[in-house]
Amino acid sequence: MFVLDQFYVALAGDRVAAFGACTDCQSFSLELQSAPLRRHLGWFKGSMAALILKREFQKPFVDPPAETGSVEFIGTALSFRGQGAASAVIKHMLVHLPYRNYLIEEVADTNVPAIRLYEKLGFTEYKRKSLSPRQARISGINHMVSLCFEKA
Repeated sequence: MFVLDQFYVALAGDRVAAFGACTDCQSFSLELQSAPLRRHLGWFKGSMAALILKREFQKPFVDPPAETGSVEFIGTALSFRGQGAASAVIKHMLVHLPYRNYLIEEVADTNVPAIRLYEKLGFTEYKRKSLSPRQARISGINHMVSLCFEKA
């Protein structure tokens, strides 16, 4: 389901240290397919997973600025956290991809390490969306933070 040509990986020997994706804000880095989810999770759970994942990961951008990339799915293996692996993946994208602007949409305000990393790399907050009181109570998240980066 992952669109592999949009993913970048940092390796340490033969181990994946970190990964991330970057799209053109028009396509998705994840092509959801209900059938495999139903096959692995059962009909009900697979159908629910497909609906939830589609709502979460296949939201189209509305009129994104020209020359803009969307940075998505940044992740670091536990044994490589704090060693610069995610920074290396993001820096690689910022240097080698053709976009002038980069967006990171909806990072939970409770994910302080991720927000600090993005800010250290030059991203700045441009939008903050409040969750409903009920959503905040259930998730422990008060806001979703969006960040942007513009090449000089």
